[in-house]
Amino acid sequence: MLRTNPFARTAAAILPVAALGLLAAHPAAAQSASKFTLDPQGTKAARIGYFPVQVKLSDDKPAGVTKEPAYAGKPRYGKFTVGNGPKAAHYLAVDEPEGGTWKVYVDLNGDGDLTSSGDGAWLKKNQQAGRVVYGVNSYNVRASWGSPSREASTGDYGVAFYRIVANGANAFKDTIFMYREAARVGTVKVGDRTHKAMLVENDADGLYSKPLGDDGKPVSGAATRPVWLLIDLNDDGKFSSGPIDVRSPFKVADKAFEAKLSEDGARVALAPTTRKVPDKPAAPVAKPLLAAGTAAPDFEAEAWGGGTLRLSDYKGKVVVLDFWATWCGPCQKSMPHIEKVYQAYKNKDVVVLGVCVWDDKDAYMKWVPEKKDTYHFKFAFDPAGRAGPKNIAGDKFNVSGIPTTYVIDRDGKVSAAIVGYSDGDTRVEDALAKLGLVAPVAN
Repeated sequence: MLRTNPFARTAAAILPVAALGLLAAHPAAAQSASKFTLDPQGTKAARIGYFPVQVKLSDDKPAGVTKEPAYAGKPRYGKFTVGNGPKAAHYLAVDEPEGGTWKVYVDLNGDGDLTSSGDGAWLKKNQQAGRVVYGVNSYNVRASWGSPSREASTGDYGVAFYRIVANGANAFKDTIFMYREAARVGTVKVGDRTHKAMLVENDADGLYSKPLGDDGKPVSGAATRPVWLLIDLNDDGKFSSGPIDVRSPFKVADKAFEAKLSEDGARVALAPTTRKVPDKPAAPVAKPLLAAGTAAPDFEAEAWGGGTLRLSDYKGKVVVLDFWATWCGPCQKSMPHIEKVYQAYKNKDVVVLGVCVWDDKDAYMKWVPEKKDTYHFKFAFDPAGRAGPKNIAGDKFNVSGIPTTYVIDRDGKVSAAIVGYSDGDTRVEDALAKLGLVAPVAN
C-alpha cells in the first residue's frame, strides 16, 4: 500500500546551457546554488513512493532501433525519454511468444542498441488466473541533457519497469509501466544553515525544472507531476521536511522560498520570495476505518462526463467504493481486479465507484479517457484535489492510505473496509458473499 498522497511520505537528486538563463534571472540564487549529484538508485534506497508512467507499445519498429537480440516471437516496441539532449530518447522491446518465456530488452545508452541490457529475463513473474505480472526490472539508463543538437551533461538515471497482462478487455497488452528510481542529492541553504537534501522528479523523464505559475498551472502548458525536495532540517540523517513540491513557492522554517533549478537538477538554490505559497495539502490523520455497521457518510464528487455523483443516489444497491489516484502504483495494480469485480457483479445490483482522491485534476482528466476501453465502472473526482482539507477519503471515510475499498450494503451501511491489494486478493468478493452475492471472479 502506498501512503495517502505522496506528500505524507518520509524517508529512514552539470548544468545544461538551457538552464543558465533560469539561474541568471535570479542573481542571488545563482550565487548560492548548490551542486546536486545524481544517485541512480536514490529514491529506491530512501523508499520514496513512486508514480507509474505508461510507455505505449507498438508492432512498428522505430527508426531509432539500431541493434536487436534474436526474438522468440514477434517483438513490440516502446519509446521513453530521459533528459532533453540529443540522446535522450531510449527504446525498448518486449518479446512475448505464446507459450514461451517472456523477455524485455532496454536500450540503456540512447543509441538504439536493444542488446545492451543483457538477456532480457524478467526478474519476477507472478501468475494468477487470467493475469500475469512481470517485474520489477531496474536499469541505469544514460540521461542526456542540453538541446536536440548539443549535449551539455549526462548521467546514469535509474528506472524500473513492470508489465501487467490480463485476459480480455482488462489487458494492458499495449502498455508497459515505468517509474523513476533516481534522485539528485546535495545540500541546500535555509537561512544561515546548510542541510542535506534530496531532489526527486516524478515524470520519470529526468527533467526537474517544471515551474507552476500563480494560477497553479504549469508554465510550459503541459501537465506535470510534483518535483519533490526533501530536507534534513534537523541534521539527524532523516528528511524531516517531508517531500515539498518545489514547482510552486513553499515554506521552510516559516519562511517562503522558491526553488531555482537547472533542468537536469544538478544546480539547486532556494531564493526568498513574496509570491503566495499554495495551501499545504492536509496530512492524513491516522484514524480507524469505518467499522462494519456504520452508516456510510454521503458525499458529492464530480462525476465523469458531467454532473454530481452522490453516494446516497445508490441506496438500495450494494456499492463497491474504491479510493484511488493516478500517481498511486498499488492503485494501478489493483484496478484490473476492480474491473473484474464490476464485470462479474454488474447484473447483480452492485455498483462500482472509483473516486479519484488526493490528485491533480489535469492528471485525472488525462487518465480516464486513456482507459476508456479498459475500465467501465463509474469514475468521479474529489473536488478537494491535492490540497483540500475537507477531502472525501480522509475527512469522511478515515482513509490514510490508498487503495482503500469500502463495500457498502443496500441500507447504506459499511459491510467491509479493505486496505491495499495483492495478487489473488479476494477480500472484496468475500465481503460481497457475506451479503449473499456470489459470482466467479478471476483475480
